[in-house]
Order: sequence, then structure tokens, then C-alpha cells
Amino acid sequence: MTTSLRLTRRDQPELLDLGHGSLADVHDNLAEMWHINRRLGGFRALTRHLYPRLKAWPGPLTIADLGTGSAEALAAVIRWARRHDLDLTIIAVDWAERNLDIARTHTVGMPEIRLLRADANRLPFPPQSVDYVISSLFLHHFAPDPLIGLLRSAAACARRGVIMSDLVRGWLPLAAFKLVGPIFARNFLTRHDGALSIRRAYIPEELCALAGQAGLTQAVIHTHWPWRMTLVADR
Repeated sequence: MTTSLRLTRRDQPELLDLGHGSLADVHDNLAEMWHINRRLGGFRALTRHLYPRLKAWPGPLTIADLGTGSAEALAAVIRWARRHDLDLTIIAVDWAERNLDIARTHTVGMPEIRLLRADANRLPFPPQSVDYVISSLFLHHFAPDPLIGLLRSAAACARRGVIMSDLVRGWLPLAAFKLVGPIFARNFLTRHDGALSIRRAYIPEELCALAGQAGLTQAVIHTHWPWRMTLVADR
């Protein structure tokens, strides 16, 4: 990860967060991001830690997912849970109403997924009211101090643990994204925000330190090829 240290982290809002683009643009952007996340290891970086924990628990489970976006990843989790006869409920949290509008189209026929418009900085969950708090491609949206607060709040809500995957900042992932961009990132939001997301992301050492400051002293940062990491903090 030494190459990551040479790329300075940038705090700059992404176009999607600023409300740019039509609903069709957002739909295409979220579809491309799910395609990238599924094909290039981001989804696996989350589920390789989440699925074994879900299978190990015999009773009903509730997950809160932060920054849900299109909810295509959550639909995939529910399909997996159904195949394994698991009683799983997911509360899909997103602040952007247009993201939730798109998420509704991907969760038809899935009452296990409940969509909730809420601010991740002010999670509306009592302490230890959900089993796991998860996220994917979400942590890099926060500067260090707000991220510490988010991690602390997520840990307080979770009975069993926190599992959050994200990008790893670095010149190599940035160059790789620009190389595959013509294939995976045809939408202008994906091209712009994808590159910026890599520059906004943390490196494992930084995320581990921030987790410690948030009180997640048992947190472990797992790295996954290509240039992904997952924070896992079990109670």
C-alpha cells in the first residue's frame, strides 16, 4: 500500500452528492457503480465478511445499510439469504430521495428491505437496535472528524458488529479506473465521481486510526484485491 501514501487525500463533494444530473443520469450512474462494485471485487469485499456471520446466527437478523444508493447490492444479499433460508431484514438508509426512488425499483417483491430516508450523521436507531451496520463505498464521503462520529454512531446501533467496505486511495487504483473507464464508466457522473472517490478514500492505516478514535478498539481492516478494504468490528 506504499503507493497510496503518495496520493494526498482530497475533500471535495462529488457531483451526485451536489444533486447534479437528471433522474435518468443518476439511474445510469448507480447502475454502473453496481456493475463496477460487483465485477471488480467491491461486493465480495463486503460479503466475504458479512455472509459467514449471518449464516452462523440461527435466529432473525436485522441489518442497517448506510448510503444504500440503488439497493441492487441489498437485493443480491436478500436473494442469497432466501437461498440459505435466513430470516433477514435490511433497513436501507439513504439521504437522497432520488436514490431511494431508484432503490424502490430494485426492491419490488422484497419486503425484507425497508427503505428509510435519513441522515447517516444522525442515525435514527436506538442503541443496539440492529444486529449489523454495513456500508459499501460510503466511508470516503466523510472527512476524518465526521467519519469518526459516523463510526461511533454505527457501533452504538449495532448489537453484533460493523462491517464497512470501501476503496483504497492510491495512484495505481486511480490509473486503473481511468484505464477501464471507457468500458465501465460511460456516464459523466461515474467518470467524474469515480475518480474523485478514489482521491477522497482513505488508506488502511488511516481508517484503522479513525476507527480507534471512534472507540472501535477491536476493529480490523482487511484488504482485498483490487484496492478495496473492509472494516470489521465485532462486539
